[in-house]
Amino acid sequence: MRSRVEIVARAGPAGRTVLPVVRASGQFAVRRTGASSVHLVATAFGPLGGDEAEVSVVVEEGARLSVRSVAAAVALPSRGGPRPSLQRITAEVAGSLDLRLEPTVVAARAHHVAELAVELGDDALLTATEQVLLGRADEEPGRWTGTTRIVRNRRPLLHTTVGLGPGEPAWLPPVAPRAYASTVHIGAGADVRTGEDAVRLPLAGGWVTTAWGSELHRVVRTADELTPGAGLRGTA
Repeated sequence: MRSRVEIVARAGPAGRTVLPVVRASGQFAVRRTGASSVHLVATAFGPLGGDEAEVSVVVEEGARLSVRSVAAAVALPSRGGPRPSLQRITAEVAGSLDLRLEPTVVAARAHHVAELAVELGDDALLTATEQVLLGRADEEPGRWTGTTRIVRNRRPLLHTTVGLGPGEPAWLPPVAPRAYASTVHIGAGADVRTGEDAVRLPLAGGWVTTAWGSELHRVVRTADELTPGAGLRGTA
């Protein structure tokens, strides 16, 4: 199944944000849940192997947008063979975008591919978070491949691909974390900081944190400990 979500945020009167485009098809619905926030709602279980979802976001200058989801996504294997499911998020941001979806759980034998591509304007603010868990309770891990590319004025600020699970080159037991969390923030800088199986690295005008381990709630907590709270206020 192919799904598509389109959201456009625009500066309105008195500093408010208006959403002239909010629409979705396929396995998603999208609902406005606040003055400048929307939630993605899955209308079917999955994604299944072979499903493709495209989320297009435009945040114009002076506008603010927070994008959330209402529940974790569970990626399931295809009955027709080893086909990955795909979620591709593209964003053009001249204002402020806060993208924090609920975790993705990749079931055994499933392969989920997540892509995030963001083009930033000169004064744009961005916070984007990814959380992944391989396998459900008492289940073998699935496979997840995530690529993030953040660009400003055609210059890449961050371009990275992370592969987790069976079949990924860097996932070799005993170095085989089942849980992963990462946040990239553009808008306020930060220095290098490390934690237990976690690191925060500076970017041009921002930072990125990465944490990994065996349990998602512990990984998220560790990543949060490396997150400069003041740096996120501009996109909350």
